[in-house]
Amino acid sequence: MSAKEVRVWLNYFDQSISRKYGRKLPKKLTVPDPKIAEVLRACEALKYECEVEEKKYPRTWYKPSAIVIVKTSDIISKYEIVKQIGKKLVELRSQQTQSLKSSLTKQ
Repeated sequence: MSAKEVRVWLNYFDQSISRKYGRKLPKKLTVPDPKIAEVLRACEALKYECEVEEKKYPRTWYKPSAIVIVKTSDIISKYEIVKQIGKKLVELRSQQTQSLKSSLTKQ
């Protein structure tokens, strides 16, 4: 079975921008200012092979961004892949926030 490549922009997961400027998911599946490392971590957790190209999203040319090329052999739509990554991003960000809060309360 051949591998399928899906190109995913960081803007797809950015809670601070509107759908007009590139957000593809509802706000509950996005995070404010997603980082490349977070998206790669989410892809790794979902067992996707990824590459990164640093580029600027055309509608937000003034803001640094990147394309994550997700390689998968699954027969799954691009939107479903984006949705899975979004859910995992929210999960990872909430874990990070909880661990930060717990470390601050222990001090």
